[in-house]
Amino acid sequence: MSVKEILKDKASSVLSIEEDRNVLEATQMMVGAKVGSLIVTFQGKLVGIFTERDLMRVVAKDHNKLDQIKLKDVMTTQLTVAGPEEDVDDILNNMITKRFRHMPVLDGDKIIGLISIGDAVKTKLNKTQAEMNILREYMYGPH
Repeated sequence: MSVKEILKDKASSVLSIEEDRNVLEATQMMVGAKVGSLIVTFQGKLVGIFTERDLMRVVAKDHNKLDQIKLKDVMTTQLTVAGPEEDVDDILNNMITKRFRHMPVLDGDKIIGLISIGDAVKTKLNKTQAEMNILREYMYGPH
């Protein structure tokens, strides 16, 4: 199954925030949307991601300055991104190997989505269940 197919089942909007906004604004946005990360942009282009892990590092170091610290100074910039045609198995393997939970999806330079490890696992489980049902029907006939 491709990333494009996973994105069809998700909400169509991608939550993003400009890099010059502060950590408190990003946190409030994440809490309000009940998400664990935000795409960070500069003039509409992907420049990083701000995650719960990034927030924890800031809180541990400068918890009194959340409204003063700019996202560009604390966001994750070393990103692994997916394309719409990539296979979910490859995405899941990448996330597990590199130990991260959110992957931006780009079509060229355009941000078209964000895949979480939960999305990838759910898709993998559904795919495995469907394959198991096919094999069961092949072996025992339809039920």
